[in-house]
Amino acid sequence: MCATPASSQKLPRIGLGTFRLQGEAVQNAVRDALRLGYRHIDTASIYHNESAIGSVLQELYAAPSSLLTRSDVYLTSKLSPYDMATPHVALLKSLAALQTTYLDLYLIHWPGVARTRASSPENKKMRVEAWKVLNEAKREGLVVNIGVSNFTAHQLREVVLETGFAMQGAVVQMEVHPWYWRDALEIQSLFAGESVDIVGYALLAEGNLLGRDCAEHLDRIAEKHGISRVQTVLAWALKKGWGVLVRSMDQEHLRQNLEAFALVDVLTSEDCAVIDSISSLDTEEKFCWDPRHVA
Repeated sequence: MCATPASSQKLPRIGLGTFRLQGEAVQNAVRDALRLGYRHIDTASIYHNESAIGSVLQELYAAPSSLLTRSDVYLTSKLSPYDMATPHVALLKSLAALQTTYLDLYLIHWPGVARTRASSPENKKMRVEAWKVLNEAKREGLVVNIGVSNFTAHQLREVVLETGFAMQGAVVQMEVHPWYWRDALEIQSLFAGESVDIVGYALLAEGNLLGRDCAEHLDRIAEKHGISRVQTVLAWALKKGWGVLVRSMDQEHLRQNLEAFALVDVLTSEDCAVIDSISSLDTEEKFCWDPRHVA
């Protein structure tokens, strides 16, 4: 079932990330997540799971016992670094794979071009052109909202200055966790007057949050409130006004992650300051792609 874009639908603060989930695994995760109450499904061309997600969504829309429709699901996909030269064609392929006439959100996945040197001026040229195409796709109704993923504040300023298209209402998706969060705060502050949404991924810091070396501060805060480490970090990010993406194939973990929204007011300002202090500007550690090396 398809529907026309519901531009009034807000970005859900907690979404299901599907990176590294494919086939039956991603379909089961989507089924479980939507049943539990998730409404934001995040994918990308480079994840190679859009077709599987499109199929399971059609299955769920058509189920006799389901009240779920396309307009209930906030669907995000991303322009692959391999498709930077053909963003409009890539968008149409994502729409076809996901079996939908529009996306709620389409992001430029990476500020660089695949198989191109990080120092090449081609990177800037292509991301600027891609931003123009995404704005045109928004006018055409193919996407409701647009944004970027893994961009620095400098790269964001560049695309605005070079294209004349503001970041008004855009979404910036980026790595966020207690060891790396100040760049997100910088972007949030830079575009404070333009209703830019920050959405964090890798909140578990690529597993470091669950490791033995995790900061004891987190355990003390979690124990004080009777919640988990993961819920503590999710609530911390949400309290900063950021959205979050979570990924799990475990139904109980999905449920616990979704509960984090109700825990935002449980964390005190002192709790958040302690979590902020887990890293300093000099000791920040990034675990995923680093766009700061891309010209």
